[in-house]
Amino acid sequence: MLSFIILYMQGRHGQSSFTSATFLFPAYAILYLLHANPYDIESGAVSVSTFRDLISYNHSKKRGFVILSLLLPEYAASRQRLPEDILKQVRHFTSSFFRGAVLFQISAGHMVLIAETAKNPDYEGCIDKMLNAFAAAYSKYQVNYKIVITKSIDEISQKNDYLGLIGYLHDHMCENEIHRVDENDITAYQKYKYILDELADIHAKHDMHDPRVEVFCQPVYNLEQGIYDTAEALMRLRLPETGLVFPDIFIPMAEKHNYISVLTFIILSKTCAQISSLLKEGYIVKRISVNFSMIDIRDNNFAQKVSSIITSSGIPLNKIAIELTESQNEQDFLLVKERIRELKESGIKFYLDDFGTGYSNFERIMEIPFDIVKFDRSLVIACAADKKSETMVSYLANMFNAMDYTVLYEGIENDDDEARCARMCAKYLQGYKYSKPIPIERLTEYFTKKSA
Repeated sequence: MLSFIILYMQGRHGQSSFTSATFLFPAYAILYLLHANPYDIESGAVSVSTFRDLISYNHSKKRGFVILSLLLPEYAASRQRLPEDILKQVRHFTSSFFRGAVLFQISAGHMVLIAETAKNPDYEGCIDKMLNAFAAAYSKYQVNYKIVITKSIDEISQKNDYLGLIGYLHDHMCENEIHRVDENDITAYQKYKYILDELADIHAKHDMHDPRVEVFCQPVYNLEQGIYDTAEALMRLRLPETGLVFPDIFIPMAEKHNYISVLTFIILSKTCAQISSLLKEGYIVKRISVNFSMIDIRDNNFAQKVSSIITSSGIPLNKIAIELTESQNEQDFLLVKERIRELKESGIKFYLDDFGTGYSNFERIMEIPFDIVKFDRSLVIACAADKKSETMVSYLANMFNAMDYTVLYEGIENDDDEARCARMCAKYLQGYKYSKPIPIERLTEYFTKKSA
């Protein structure tokens, strides 16, 4: 428009000197479009922002389409650029099977192809041909992959959330798997997305009394005293649309999106409040342990936050214990040592959780002043099945006992488990033999009052 206006003006004034200048405006427009919509010359892919624009455009025009997503986990994890010979194959796939297909570079190692179904009425046949060609390419390159295929879905198009759906499926797929999206996937993803949105809201509000976060506890039996005086605090969510949500579902989500710390401190705060109530009612509470992740430990203000929450509840600091799993990372190992040093003098106890589930570096364990070592359920099972395993676990327990560590066994389910662990230096026992996880308010059914 600017070019035409200038040409009109110069014509009215009998000029010709502006003609060459008018070429600048289309050139500027082209440069703007190139920068606003980055195009990878080597792969033929455009940017992720353009992917979302195309989804919105097709949805507004009620145009159906098919999406084929290719993830190469090795390159996605390392963020390396694809080799030239693989990029050449990608260009071949983009142009050889669909009419008018557009390739998008979502991230390193992740590309998505979109083709309109109206332009490709035999799109199912096109997909089959492409997958056959891909199988031949895989036999040559042997690069692990994950492929997701889906037709346009109105509810996903409306929210422009195909990348969320594809990412969710990637997390639940095996390598070298081709997955076609079905209704079950949509239902599962919508539930996942709902929980994730609730976690984001809990994180944003940072309310230590948030009713959606509930504390369950598993009572721990004090074998020497013959009473229940400790417990492990466990995290649950109770959401309006789903009801009770268990940790194996939401904790990986919370850790992946950095929402876990708020949840942990809510659990700590509510646990402290319940301990305060139990103590006022005259119950014997030695301590209740709370699980913390390495994400929590990496917070420079971790010790201050923990101390502040416990102190503000009005209970002694030694009524709380912190459970940590062993870290194989050198930096995390040093952080654990530092955090324990910062808090140990206050009386807080530290548990080494899940001992026996991974590689255990005894030199490191000895360097960290844990108070209680929790032998994992897998060791209890191994002892029941094999005499050599029982001998080995017994020696380990005796060693920890001799070094003034308290030994706790998890996963006790029957009298045989109890008797066996009692022979192996057990001071505390935890498992379904005594109680399943219960709401923390029900600890009064297990704990003993001083007057009794």
